[in-house]
Amino acid sequence: MKPHYKAIGNYGTLGIEIALCIIFGAGGGHWLDGKFHTEPVLMILGFFFGLGAAGKAVHQAWKQMQKEAEREEREEGNPVPRWETREETKEKAGGDRRAAEDDHGQE
Repeated sequence: MKPHYKAIGNYGTLGIEIALCIIFGAGGGHWLDGKFHTEPVLMILGFFFGLGAAGKAVHQAWKQMQKEAEREEREEGNPVPRWETREETKEKAGGDRRAAEDDHGQE
């Protein structure tokens, strides 16, 4: 159970990280607006920089979650998911159509 609590701690802080990135970006821009008398421009720019930093944090957390999930699947002995190729999908669709035609033709 201990690894589950660790995961909650690691990813539970992601929301705080998102909020702080945006707040510090907009707040820093607001502070710079006061210094340079450029009223809304730097605050808006800071907001978007904070939004970008928050997006980067989410992307890094997502990549880390994927790595941990793959590692756990390997440790548990689960097979790696195998995605169907287009040829396999076409073969299945062709086989299903032929079976349906055969059933319809026999009636």
